[in-house]
This record gives sequence, structure tokens and C-alpha cells, in this order.
Amino acid sequence: MRTLSWEEVTALVAEMAGRLDPMLRSWPIPKVYGVPTGGAVVAALLKAHSPAEVQLVDDPGEANLIVDDLVDTGRTALRALDLAPGAGFEALIRKAHSPKDLAPGANLARSWVVFPWERRIDGTGEDSVADGVTRLLQFVGEDPTRSGLQDTPARVAKAYREMTEGYRTDLAATVKVFSEPDADEMVLLRGIRFVSLCEHHLLPFHGEATVGYLPADGRIIGLSKLARIVHAYARRLQVQERLTREVAGYLMNHEDLRPLGVGVVVRAHHSCMSCRGVRELNGEMVTSATLGQIRDHDARSEFLRLAGG
Repeated sequence: MRTLSWEEVTALVAEMAGRLDPMLRSWPIPKVYGVPTGGAVVAALLKAHSPAEVQLVDDPGEANLIVDDLVDTGRTALRALDLAPGAGFEALIRKAHSPKDLAPGANLARSWVVFPWERRIDGTGEDSVADGVTRLLQFVGEDPTRSGLQDTPARVAKAYREMTEGYRTDLAATVKVFSEPDADEMVLLRGIRFVSLCEHHLLPFHGEATVGYLPADGRIIGLSKLARIVHAYARRLQVQERLTREVAGYLMNHEDLRPLGVGVVVRAHHSCMSCRGVRELNGEMVTSATLGQIRDHDARSEFLRLAGG
């Protein structure tokens, strides 16, 4: 998480003002619209820091320039630009995956960004997330002010951060390799229980993973580390197919372990299928990935037999 101070925001706005100065001066009346809500703050600060005579407008259709605090997927920016044909767009910060033609000069951020106007009184940055949960409660027809729901938005924000801690797990600092010269048979751990979040509906799916590998030159890792690898990738927004490949790929490509082969089988039940759509309660999805020598017929057969499939 990147938490910005007012001093940092002011510096970013000053940088933006300098970058935009030639364009703003080229217009008889530079009219700026700030995308609600953070963009409105940026627009006001830009007016204060720009040498040009900037006019703030309430209607994006009147703007020469649209500004925002952050551009992520770009959807909000594109909606505003649809209402302002020919207008430019700028932001203080952009994500690495943002469309390249939107605010290319903005400061790059790879993590969650919290602006001063989004922070709670206690200094944390979960208010903006909690506000979204409040809107969701209103959307489904609930009253977010009733006693049972008053703390729900903050709890949901905290829960999602906990359920996605895999993004912040440093496996390199956890997975250590040991030498066991006689280890030349398949090593396999079954029954690794996990819970993950389907990236399509943000609903959980849960199940068991089996992970195995063929040691090379007696190089092995602690058995619990196989479970840690599964949990690190499961505690992210996922699809089961990718989860299976990522676990296998991490082990196969580990620069110190360098196994001869890796096999992973994942069995899971998906809430996005059981509580919506087809509402199938008993369906179990099975995915597998085999790499290196475990792709060979005999080794693959042995792995699947030991994995119980």
C-alpha cells in the first residue's frame, strides 16, 4: 500500500502543472473538469499551482482538460472523455496496467494508493473500500445504518485484504532448499486445503491441492513449503486453471531447487457455480499441471496414482 501525504500530493500536482503548462497556455480559456471525487481535488489544486488562468467547470462537456487523481483500468476516464470530445486527460498517478495513451506522464504506482482525502481518522486507508461496500449494501436493498451492518463495510475491507495476502507474500524469503543426497524419488504432499477468490465474481472457491516433484541431485525443500506455495497463490484473485499452473511453474523454475519434474492436481468447489447461475452444489472441478519428466508416461501415471486421480 502506498499512502500519500498532502506534501506528496502537492508535489505531484506541481509536476503536473509544469507538464501541462504549454498546453494550458495554448487555449484562450483552459477549462478543467475534475472527475469526482478525487479528481475534483486535483483540479482545484491544479488551478492554484498553474501559472495559466485555469477555469474549473462542473460539466465535463465544457472542458478542454479532464483530470483525476488516479487512472487504473481507465473506464472512469473513458466515460468522462465520451462526454468531452476532443478534451485531454491527465492524472497524478497511473497503474502499470493502465491504457498507455491515458496520462502517460503520470507517476507510476504498482500497489494500492491511498490519497489524503481517503484516509480514516486513525490514518488507515480502508475508508474508500468500505464506502464501496456501503454502496453495495444499498444496491441489494439493505440499510447500511442498521445495527447489524454498521461495521460490515470495515469488516469486509479487512477480510478482503486478509484473503488476498498472497499478493504480499515473499516466497523467496520462505522457500529454502536443502541437500539430501539420497533423495531421488518423487516427493508428494496431498490434502493441502485452500480457499481462494474467483476473479470473475469475487466469490470463494475451496478445495485441496496435491503437489509433487522429482528432486534433482538431492535438492529438496521443507515439506510445509509446498503448502505455503499453494496458499501464496490461492490467496489472490484466481481462476483454478491458472492457480494450478502457477504453483507448478514456481516449483519448476525455482533457481535453487531446479527439480527434474513437477506435478500439481487441484480439486475445488466453486461458489460462483453453487450459489448463482446453474446453482450446482455438487460439482467438483479438477485441474492438473505436469512439467519436466513428470510429463513422461510412467512418471505421470505414478504421480496421478499417488495423487489419487
